[in-house]
Amino acid sequence: MGRLVGLGLLLVAAVVAVVTIPELRSELAGEGTDGTLTVSSCETHTKTHYGTRKRSTELKFSCTGSWAAQDSGTTYKDVVVATTSRFETGAKIPVVQVDDTFETPQDRDPGKDAGILAFCLSLAAFGAYCLLTGFGTRNGPGFAASWQNLPARTVTGPVLGGLFVVGALAALICALVL
Repeated sequence: MGRLVGLGLLLVAAVVAVVTIPELRSELAGEGTDGTLTVSSCETHTKTHYGTRKRSTELKFSCTGSWAAQDSGTTYKDVVVATTSRFETGAKIPVVQVDDTFETPQDRDPGKDAGILAFCLSLAAFGAYCLLTGFGTRNGPGFAASWQNLPARTVTGPVLGGLFVVGALAALICALVL
């Protein structure tokens, strides 16, 4: 059963990485057309989260307006963009067009996607550990006993442990700094 857990973790890490890599490549390459959105209206959306002891409300904004590219002169009307705050009518905000979507520049920040990929590295390392040792079952061997059963323990252990630590630290740095 622990080997199935390991295989499942490896598959999840692979699928998430395959979905995340194209977005990260696009963000790092700076793909997209820079432009300006002239706001015609903004709407506020609330989303209520119910916890066990308290309730919280999240505010989200979406602004509609005309978008004009900085270089090519291309324009679009009735463009809707999710924003972090409400803007007055006539305000001009920077917006990037990527394929058929429009996003604010801070939404194109590669930090979140890099953090997701780093987490996938840790997940893959732990999945490989479970796959190799059978760790992860309800009545199976504990972590220390599984470590002793690791094939080629002097090489495999530091490699898997190092990959896990590097992935976890990189994900933490991306989440807190970028």
